[in-house]
Amino acid sequence: MEKRFFTIFAAFVMFGTAITASAAPKSAAMALDTVRTTYDDGRVSRIYTVQKGTDVREGVALSFHPNGKLAVEAPYRNGKLDGVLRSYDENGKLRESAGYLDGEEEGLSIVYFENGKKKSRETYRRGVLNGVSETWDEKGKLRRQIPYVNGQIHGVVKFYDEMGNIQEDVRFERGLRHGKFHRYTFGKVTLEAEFQNNRCVKNCNF
Repeated sequence: MEKRFFTIFAAFVMFGTAITASAAPKSAAMALDTVRTTYDDGRVSRIYTVQKGTDVREGVALSFHPNGKLAVEAPYRNGKLDGVLRSYDENGKLRESAGYLDGEEEGLSIVYFENGKKKSRETYRRGVLNGVSETWDEKGKLRRQIPYVNGQIHGVVKFYDEMGNIQEDVRFERGLRHGKFHRYTFGKVTLEAEFQNNRCVKNCNF
């Protein structure tokens, strides 16, 4: 169970100056209230600021694990996520970072393994996937690349084996397989097929 209480700032606070550089951009002075919630043992579970007299979040909101370690730092502006949101595990290791603009994902979103290596990387524009989405294994080997345009797979999707060698690739157009499909062994093409509108039309016995 969490306990909640309010602390009213008596003075004006410049939001964007507190806690971290990932906060929303600086703006004019604004009166803020601070909200804290605690675990049963009294440790802080959350602390964030809101525009005075409202529930509209402003500035960096922090959440903590029961052991006191920082769990999430989330920058807000006018009640919407705006900046880089970061989440951490109970040991303080960064597990995810994601850019936001006016409440929508914007820019890079990266997920990390416990060992600190990247697990995935995606790029968003106005909340929609755009660019190449990449996935790695825990050893740091690239395993998959998927290109997106306006939320749809568009371009050549590539899959790699645990040694980093290409295994397969296939072309997509607007979310559908359309074009050549290749399978590789030790970097050499061992199978070539063809798709049209998501249906295999050539060398389909695989």
